[in-house]
Amino acid sequence: MRELREQSGIVVGHLVDTSFFTVIVYSRETKRFATTPVPYRRPAAGEEVGEVRCGTCGEELLLRVRSVAETKRIRKRHLTVALAGLALSAAAAVFGSLVYLPLAEPLGKIVLLAFLAGLPVMGIAGWRWWKEDGVRLHSAGVSTDRTHWRLDGALPYRAAP
Repeated sequence: MRELREQSGIVVGHLVDTSFFTVIVYSRETKRFATTPVPYRRPAAGEEVGEVRCGTCGEELLLRVRSVAETKRIRKRHLTVALAGLALSAAAAVFGSLVYLPLAEPLGKIVLLAFLAGLPVMGIAGWRWWKEDGVRLHSAGVSTDRTHWRLDGALPYRAAP
C-alpha cells in the first residue's frame, strides 16, 4: 500500500519497443519504456484533473488526483467490501462444517454458492484496497491507450529514449 502524501510524483512510461522470446514451451515478452517523471500536488478536497504531456511524443494525457481524505474514504470502502467477502466465506465454511448439508438440498447449494461468491469478492476488493492511491492516468483523446503506462517504483534499468 502506498503512503498518501500531499506532494509526490508518478512516472509516465512511453512504450518504445516490445520484443518476444520463445523457446518451445517458454515465452517471454519484454517491454522497453522511455520514462517521464510527473510531479503532482493533491487538492485540499475532492479531486482535480490536470493535463500533462508525454516527454517522448508530446501527447496530452490527463492526470486525475484525489485528495487524501477522498482516497482514504475509497480505501475504507474497498476494505469494508473485502472484509464482508471474507466474513461471508468464513460463515459459509463454518456453517457447512457444523451442519451436514447435501448439495441436493437448496440450503446446501446456498451455502456452497455463498462460500464461492465470497472468495473473489474478497480478493478483488482487497487488491483494489491495496492498490488505491488516488492517482489515475488517462489518455485525453482515446478510450484505450496501449502506448502510455503509469510505471510505479524504480526501474531496474534505464530505458533508452
